[in-house]
Amino acid sequence: MAAQSITKTIRLSPEEGAALKQMSREEHLPETTLLKKLVLEGLARRRLEWACAAYARGEVDIGGAARYANISVYEMIDELKRRDIEMVSPEQFLDGLEDLADLFDMPELREVAGELRASPVQ
Repeated sequence: MAAQSITKTIRLSPEEGAALKQMSREEHLPETTLLKKLVLEGLARRRLEWACAAYARGEVDIGGAARYANISVYEMIDELKRRDIEMVSPEQFLDGLEDLADLFDMPELREVAGELRASPVQ
């Protein structure tokens, strides 16, 4: 069964209406089709903005950010790189290293993680 569509109404100023009409002609699209395209592009952009910001704040992991933005993890990685958003902080890396040391019962690895954590440059 196909999803039922809903109708939303917006009000535009005369200038905005004229700009829409002009763009509609330039794009060779009916105004309603162009409006839908612009709304969907705007929603996708806002979801990506939110996902990147939430990832940068540590609120979601990379998979969660990608799911929210409706893109692949690989695309999310590229977007984070493009925005110069750090994907794994040194602290997160060392926490992960210590978790692996515990998981695989490797005290040597935990020792290395401790030495790295104590070093002045991370």
